[in-house]
Amino acid sequence: MTLRQKTVRWLCGACLVLLLGPACAQAAEHLPWEIAPYRTLVWVETSPTCHVDDAFFTRFTEALNDKRYATSGAVLATDVQRAPLPLARWFASGVDSSSLVTRLEGFELRPDDYDRIQLISLDRDGDWTVTFREFDTLTRAWGSVHRTSVRQRSLLPTAILRITYDKFAALAKITDVDKPDVALALKATTLVEEENQTRQLRLNEAVAFSAPEEDIDWKKPPALGPSDVPYPGPLPGNVVVGEAMQPILRRNDRQGNLVPNNGIVVMPWTYVRCDANDGLQLKGTMISGYNQPLPGRRNVRTQRLALAVRPAYEATELKLVDKSTDATPLSGYEIYSKDPEGPTLIGASDARGNVQITKDPLSAVRSLYVRSGGNLLARLPVVPGHEQEITARIPDDSPRLLAEGFVEGWRDQLVDTMARRQILAQRIQRKIELGELEDAEKWLAELRSGRTVNELAFELRSAKGQFLKDNQLDPTIKRRIDDLFEKGQRLVTQDKSLLMEGQLAKKLEEAKNAQ
Repeated sequence: MTLRQKTVRWLCGACLVLLLGPACAQAAEHLPWEIAPYRTLVWVETSPTCHVDDAFFTRFTEALNDKRYATSGAVLATDVQRAPLPLARWFASGVDSSSLVTRLEGFELRPDDYDRIQLISLDRDGDWTVTFREFDTLTRAWGSVHRTSVRQRSLLPTAILRITYDKFAALAKITDVDKPDVALALKATTLVEEENQTRQLRLNEAVAFSAPEEDIDWKKPPALGPSDVPYPGPLPGNVVVGEAMQPILRRNDRQGNLVPNNGIVVMPWTYVRCDANDGLQLKGTMISGYNQPLPGRRNVRTQRLALAVRPAYEATELKLVDKSTDATPLSGYEIYSKDPEGPTLIGASDARGNVQITKDPLSAVRSLYVRSGGNLLARLPVVPGHEQEITARIPDDSPRLLAEGFVEGWRDQLVDTMARRQILAQRIQRKIELGELEDAEKWLAELRSGRTVNELAFELRSAKGQFLKDNQLDPTIKRRIDDLFEKGQRLVTQDKSLLMEGQLAKKLEEAKNAQ
């Protein structure tokens, strides 16, 4: 049996699951990852302002299912139901995923029986407003809240499909990690590829012009006109080049169930940028603020997953706060973006520690660098628009800046002292050579009474202890402060004035004895 025959056979099995309806939705769980459809539970809520009855909901559900199957084929196995509870709280930011899981179990629904739960709320105030949000059950991850509106009620199914397709977060398994290169296997990728080919074929037939045939082949479907072509938007479950995905770790127990505590780990400041998609495998680049964001070795009980990012905002507000005390904003820190042409200054954090990060038309992921006083403090990959506001906890660089200011001032004093002592030594040497021993003795006394390099070295050691006595000091900042003082100590070792002072005193004594 060829690969194509096997694929067709699996597709027939998937379509059979769809035709049998929700009662056989669990059968899709046993299909291979690449050809298993997204088992989707759709809850639709209508507000009282919509003034709709059960008959409308029945017609609406039928139209939605028909259009959905005509535009996405076997990619989605949907079960559309009227929402059994108000959905307003689930559209709020910061809602806990465990709350939805508890409510589902209260309705005798197991979250793992579905791959995706989509919440749709309809409201009417002149126009029809559609509010959409989805919940991925495997990663227990909420998507962003998206809204759209239409004028006519008859356009609701098309508007809902448009927003659900555009904002559908594709799911993938991370199959290989060779940082920074990553290989991923998209869920239902075979179904998506098959539907892409079918859609392209229908589009070609729609625009192709041919003379009417005298003999009609009744087995061949008629060519579609341009107005009959279904909605040609992006297919759900597909990822195009340039898009970003969020790596997520899922830990299971021996029975394959999610571990109750810390079972889901979202990798912070880490994204995978899609570089190539050949329809079978996804190739990407991992962009992270950490050296080892993902474990390189596979674990049977740990699933390495990646969820597509669908931005809902035009920009993201980045807030910088102190790593040790979250309530302390960090202002004046420069934010650079790593671009192909070189680093680009985006701006500096304001008094509240905020800086706005806008989208880059060339890449979904922006690699940000936080600098203070020329020192790199953090690497922060960000997808602008993914979140409205994001907080970065970075080390407070103000102790290092204070230490740097002290060392700079101390270095100026050291250079001045060393230069002054060098000038005095040259004067003493000259007076001795000229035989002016009284003047030489006077300059030698001034050399001895002046500030010495040893005194400055003692001040440097004392200041170092004061700067490093804070136990809450970040290790990186502490190491940099230590390096500053070590450089100062190395300058002290270059001073030869103490040895020169003893030599001059000996020469002066010998000159006096000679007279």
